[in-house]
Amino acid sequence: MKSIILAAGRGTRIPQFSKKKPKCMIQINGKSILKRQIDFFNKLRIEEIVIVRGYKKNFLKIKNIKYIDNEKFKTSEQLESLNCAKGELDGELIISFSDIIYDFKILKKIILSKNDKITLAIDKNWKKRYKNRYDHPYEQADKVKLNKKDEVKKIGKEISIDDADAEFLGILKINNSGAKIFKEYFKKLNKSEIKKMQIHHFINYLSKKNVRINTCSVFGKYMEIDTYNDYKISKKMFKK
Repeated sequence: MKSIILAAGRGTRIPQFSKKKPKCMIQINGKSILKRQIDFFNKLRIEEIVIVRGYKKNFLKIKNIKYIDNEKFKTSEQLESLNCAKGELDGELIISFSDIIYDFKILKKIILSKNDKITLAIDKNWKKRYKNRYDHPYEQADKVKLNKKDEVKKIGKEISIDDADAEFLGILKINNSGAKIFKEYFKKLNKSEIKKMQIHHFINYLSKKNVRINTCSVFGKYMEIDTYNDYKISKKMFKK
């Protein structure tokens, strides 16, 4: 299994850190968000790790990592970063956002989930995590509407809180067939569309094309670090 970590973004909502270094290099109780993820992957014997860099890429120099650069990071979104790494889309792999911190058991469960083409890690108890996130409200969550089989019916920030069944956590697993689907639909999108799309936009696009998107419901501590308040909450949540 291989992992691809998307780490090209500028982190404009947390300038206290991002003016100096990529957001994924923020230290949470002595270890960067990125190093924590890499350690988890290694613990699960995933040693082939690819990081897509962009903003302040020279800060990302961890050994035994393959780096791919998104030279268009200033004018593009997540899907462009994944598109830059499309040559790595083969076999079974995990795709992860670089600004998320979580319990080891979350990653382990998604990796051990049944081998579907495309599987998203979701949290059905997501609302409680937003209680003290005054600058990161419910509306900004990548909300998910599920069908009766717990497959993705719709995903996106525009889904109302009452209609949302879960939140997408920024971790997805695809097998070789899923990788082929990703590459097939990359070709169907034009360059300007890819540049504007987040991962959840692409997943929603696939769902509308009747591509089955499965989910794995996970439990445990988790936080996406977008703001300084998210950082403060994470420091308390992930004490040593």
